[in-house]
Formats: sequence, C-alpha cells, structure tokens
Amino acid sequence: MTRPPKARQKVLDAARRIVETRGAGHLTFETLAEESGVTRGGITYHFRTKEDLLKALIEADIADWNAASEQLGGDAGMPCPKACRMIGHVRSSLADDDDAHKRFVTGMISAAMVDPQLLDPVRTHLAEEFADWRWDDADLERYLLLLAADGLFWNQLFNVSPLPPAARPRLAALIEAKVRAFAADAPPPPESPNSSSGT
Repeated sequence: MTRPPKARQKVLDAARRIVETRGAGHLTFETLAEESGVTRGGITYHFRTKEDLLKALIEADIADWNAASEQLGGDAGMPCPKACRMIGHVRSSLADDDDAHKRFVTGMISAAMVDPQLLDPVRTHLAEEFADWRWDDADLERYLLLLAADGLFWNQLFNVSPLPPAARPRLAALIEAKVRAFAADAPPPPESPNSSSGT
C-alpha cells in the first residue's frame, strides 16, 4: 500500500500550526499526529527526527519567502538582476504584516537557540544568495541597506520599533530609492569573451 502523496505536506502544515500557536517546544510527534491526522509511523517515514522536521519547516519558509521576494523584485522593472533581488528582499522584509508568519518566526527562535544547526538551511540560502557579490565598497553599502530592512523586520517582529507606523512606508521608500540609485550608478556587466564584437 502506497502512502498518500500529500501526507508530507499535511505533516508540515500541522507542524507549522503547532509552532505558530504553541511554539516549537510543544512540537512532538504525538501532538503532530493529533494535529495532522497522520500516524506517528507516517510522520517518521518523512521526518526521522524532530530536527529533520524543524529544518524542513525552515526550508519551506525560505521557499515561500523566495517566491514572494522574486515576485516583488520582478515587479520593480529594473534590468539589473542583483538590484531586482535586493528590491525583492527589501519589500519582503518590510511588507511582512502576516501575524501567523511572525508567530512562526518567534516560535522557531527558541528552537534555534537550543540547536543552532537548525539554521543550516538559512546559512545555505544566504551563501547562495550572495555568491555573486564581490564585497567591495559598493556591495558593502548595498548590504547596509539590506541590514536596515532586516532591522526594521526584527524591530516590528518584537514590537520594539520607535518608528511611528506612518513613517514606516516613507523609510521603506527611502531604502528602495537608494537601491535603485545604486543600480543606476552600477557599471554595465563585462562583455562575455564569446560575445560577437559586431565588426
């Protein structure tokens, strides 16, 4: 007898609900079986350990964030792929008003503090995301803008930002304008040695 193809997703969805409502510390295979309707054997078929499950949750969250970021950056109408990725990153960081997602991130923080290896998917994602950066002065200034957007996200997540809500869109627009200015000032990419000279 084959397992239902959607069992893995049912487990992930149920695990996410548990993390959002009760925190990662309350995520056990017993509570997961109750929440998902998948047997414990079915759960361990897909996720041998709780760590495997938590990493899969983080990977799914990264994939969702990437999709949203790509869509938001693709709408920026800029020819530079790096600038589009940056715009998507900034918009995703500053537009996250999804309370369920905030609860999920908060719920995962305590688990990552206990087991820092849970953040390996994040480390892998960031290494890939920044693989083409040279980390010259211009890239450092671009990264400073990303850090500003990330800082606003964490300030809002923990509800510690002194920034008035009415000023938040203006600051977001300012960060995005600076990203666009960097893209406008960037030199064109070097020509490929295999490209035709046209002469």
